[in-house]
Amino acid sequence: MTRSQDRPRYCIAVDAMGGDHAPGEIVRGAVDAAARGDVDVLLVGEPEAIEVSMPSPVPATLQVVPSQGVITEEEHPLAALRSKPRASMIVAAGLVREGKAHAYVTMGSTGAAMATGVIALGNLEGIERPTLGGPFLGLAPKTTLVDLGGSIDNRPSQLLNHGVLGSVFAKVFLDIDNPSVALLSVGSEEGKGNRQIREAYQLFQQSSLNFIGNVEGVDVPLGKADVVVCDGFVGNILM
Repeated sequence: MTRSQDRPRYCIAVDAMGGDHAPGEIVRGAVDAAARGDVDVLLVGEPEAIEVSMPSPVPATLQVVPSQGVITEEEHPLAALRSKPRASMIVAAGLVREGKAHAYVTMGSTGAAMATGVIALGNLEGIERPTLGGPFLGLAPKTTLVDLGGSIDNRPSQLLNHGVLGSVFAKVFLDIDNPSVALLSVGSEEGKGNRQIREAYQLFQQSSLNFIGNVEGVDVPLGKADVVVCDGFVGNILM
């Protein structure tokens, strides 16, 4: 595969130890990506564990970065970050903070991944919390759903943050010029929903987003909005 001369070359830090089938499947995926030759990969993990799954020869575009410990799904994210400061996920995020990688990827604990990102990199100005979201694949691949479980019990202003982030995602990654944004509620009419949704509705109306009001759960797979906003508790159940 050839790389365009005007395309920047990216370096991606990959947490080799996080996920259900780590490190084996993560190592194989990282090696495949590095072998394409258009990105550099920093594979972060315990060298002895990585070596078992590492093929020979190793692509010149892949480098192993040692770490110690793994944050599991069963651990409380903040407690794990304090007790395992050299865990693979934390080291990977640190590589981005230090300017040695452009991004990091992990299949490990969602809560820990988001907490690690905030601690290592901070939030964008004006964004109170990070959000977890993406396309509703299969049923409505052009509809972005946020949040999917990373942020529970959101304030109305944080739901507005979700809407802004989701709208930017739809523009950049799904090539939608002016994404329509809706709140997920128990009815499409204004005034429907709990206090959280009713107060968020007013904020969305006052924003510069292309806000089209409320949608119901049945509307999501029908693609009635480009971006559907809810808190992580509701979004994870819907997903």
